[in-house]
Amino acid sequence: MTSRYQGIFTPLVTPITSDESPDLASLRRLIDFQLENGVHGIWAMGTSAEFASFDEDQRAAAVQTSVEAVRSRVPVIANASDASTRKAIRHARRAAEVGADAVAVTPPYYYPHTQDELLAHYRAIRAEVDLPLYIYNIPQTVRVRIELGTAQVLIAEGTVAGIKDSQNDLEWFRQLTLFARQQNLPFVAFAGTRYLIDAAILAGAQGAIPSLANAFPDVCVATYNAVAAGDLAASVDAEATIIELESVAGLLSGGSRNAAILGFLKAILHRRGVIESPALTAPLRTPTAEEQQLLYDRVQELLAASDQAASAARLASTTKR
Repeated sequence: MTSRYQGIFTPLVTPITSDESPDLASLRRLIDFQLENGVHGIWAMGTSAEFASFDEDQRAAAVQTSVEAVRSRVPVIANASDASTRKAIRHARRAAEVGADAVAVTPPYYYPHTQDELLAHYRAIRAEVDLPLYIYNIPQTVRVRIELGTAQVLIAEGTVAGIKDSQNDLEWFRQLTLFARQQNLPFVAFAGTRYLIDAAILAGAQGAIPSLANAFPDVCVATYNAVAAGDLAASVDAEATIIELESVAGLLSGGSRNAAILGFLKAILHRRGVIESPALTAPLRTPTAEEQQLLYDRVQELLAASDQAASAARLASTTKR
């Protein structure tokens, strides 16, 4: 039986209104756009969603809207991370109440917790919330890394069902997937990567959760489908397109790298009519109207060039036959 937890899961951005509340109508359109382009699952209220900028009710409303818009067509994993175990449990319970299929949690942020404290954190959440629990390992934002031994303990005792590993350490990642396979433990490993989707699948991932899928779900799905089918040449070509598209965010300056990536994605979605506004939550810097046009024009150029290259490759292949 094929697992539902594989493929490309999109870590949704959160469209917002003028008062920085989640724009739930735009969020529904965004989810429709994702499913129309073949994504295999939704990652709700994660880093790309600017989750830390919203209060508990706003986060719950966004997760509920995601579940309702998906209508059980693909799994919805809801990020329930916060600065303490108690708060994470509250978010996870709200996600369970509105029908999320699973929850994910980072290490608590602000305090530099020990690995023993992280073990207690995940065990407490799993004891209180009857949903599959995913580790969300993203040390570049929470400043605490889940060590390999800690993850292995949580897997072996059945506390966690999977992981989204966003640190882009393929050696660490492969050691974890090998451990689960050698111990014959049920475990789903997702890579939170844009540049390494094909490499992560080869390293044992069941899928990837790339932020770029918000604006370019078809390209991300094509990358996964190619490597899953064993067509490494096609996956490398698709991954190259992803890298080129991501480079467009480098045209933005004056804000953080996170602001550039999220601003880029929202600008493209806005120009395509998927979301109402490209705004980011303050103090993340929203691209100006002129920058948004520049981003959109450059993306159109890259996609046109990619289409031409693909057509040429198909023609060459047909001619050889």
